[in-house]
Amino acid sequence: MAGDGDSEFTARERLALGGAALSALIVELDWLAVSVALPQIADDLRRTPTDLQWVITAFMLGFGGLLPVAGWVTDAFGRRRTTIYAIELFMVSSLVCAMAEDLVWLTVGRALQGAAGGFAVPGAVAMTAGAFSGLKRDRGLAIVLASASGGAALAPFVSGLLVQLFGWRSIFLVNFPLGLAAIALVYWCVRPSNNPETAARRPPLRSGLCVTTGAVALTVLADRGSTWGWASAPAIVCGLCGVGLLVAFVVLERDASRAMHGPEVYGDRPLRALTGAGAASMTGFTIVSTFFILYLQEVQGYSAFFAGCVFLGLSVPNALSAYAAGRVPSPGPAYLMVSAALATAAVGVAGLTVGSSTALSVLALAVSGVGIGLSGGLTNVLTQQRVRAEQAGAVSGLALAVKALTAAVALSLAATVLETLGGGGRQASSDQGAIEVVLGAAAAIMLCWALLFLRRAIPVARHGVPPIAAARRR
Repeated sequence: MAGDGDSEFTARERLALGGAALSALIVELDWLAVSVALPQIADDLRRTPTDLQWVITAFMLGFGGLLPVAGWVTDAFGRRRTTIYAIELFMVSSLVCAMAEDLVWLTVGRALQGAAGGFAVPGAVAMTAGAFSGLKRDRGLAIVLASASGGAALAPFVSGLLVQLFGWRSIFLVNFPLGLAAIALVYWCVRPSNNPETAARRPPLRSGLCVTTGAVALTVLADRGSTWGWASAPAIVCGLCGVGLLVAFVVLERDASRAMHGPEVYGDRPLRALTGAGAASMTGFTIVSTFFILYLQEVQGYSAFFAGCVFLGLSVPNALSAYAAGRVPSPGPAYLMVSAALATAAVGVAGLTVGSSTALSVLALAVSGVGIGLSGGLTNVLTQQRVRAEQAGAVSGLALAVKALTAAVALSLAATVLETLGGGGRQASSDQGAIEVVLGAAAAIMLCWALLFLRRAIPVARHGVPPIAAARRR
């Protein structure tokens, strides 16, 4: 790939973009593919569907926990090399999942998948951001991010078809041909790259460890708190450890000689606002794709395939909106659109709690898909526009880490709420009222962030956003 100023991609550049897009799509496709298969996996492993939220949460913890380190690795050792090795690890861990005979084995395999994905997605994004400039960069990012978003949204449909035809283990085995195709395209069409300045810096192992273990502690607290008792000693210790480790991360990052990023990144208010808005969007999507699909199968009695077909109501608008995010003309309107998109997503998710008609559900899913796809895509593109090309991998990794870890904790807490309201066991997964409460909470989170982000968007729309270099001088 080359960063010339032409508006059209060459044949080699299209193939390279295809490799980057496929690398991101594989990870995102498998991320939530198990959502449709949860009832079938639960029956096979003799567990309840709510127990299996750890299958999704483990992936997100592995994904988000290694992203801070993955950003350093991507920039230091090369985007192409990192992406290829990550896809290879993803294929191996997919085999572990396909061979799983109990929940522990499957959860470990999913955590390994997430770890591999934590290297593959930033590598794919950084390959694109570092290879192009101007309009080409924005269009390339839109293609890669739309592929990732489309993969995540299409996961329930593809998974439903595979589960219906071949059983739940097939959703992991399908990663092999896709992975081989991605590796071939990236190897032959992407030029090697590395950042000597980043390679000379000490790897951020301590900071990454604090983030990962802190998020794991809070996730365990969210999952087990109601069982232990929120005021019990284990719950208090778990909560204190989680908060303490995250505070330790902040302290470590104040040391400029060891920090993963400079003060111009952490001190940039637009970047912080964009990351928070993206986290709200990802949290909403994760909760909807997990619990509404559970509702379709456990409450409505739909088959895995038909539930996946219904979820196309979200997947198609989501993918198209994520792609459209790369064509927004200037940052000013884009910031306002982020707030509007989050509010739209909140309205759509709230609509899922009204009535049980399939037509109404598809309409609400479509509204949700437009809002989630546009808000997620815009926050990603605007984040890339805020940083230099050589920082692309590290900053995108940090932003994705915050989003994924936030969504992981929220998903675990949502499962706990569902079990508490639904009385636990298998009956919790078929309690319509409890599922509606969880979906309503997701809508409220996105609406609150839409209002908070609006405070940042209005000044940007009026006066423009200052360059990140200005934050360094302050």
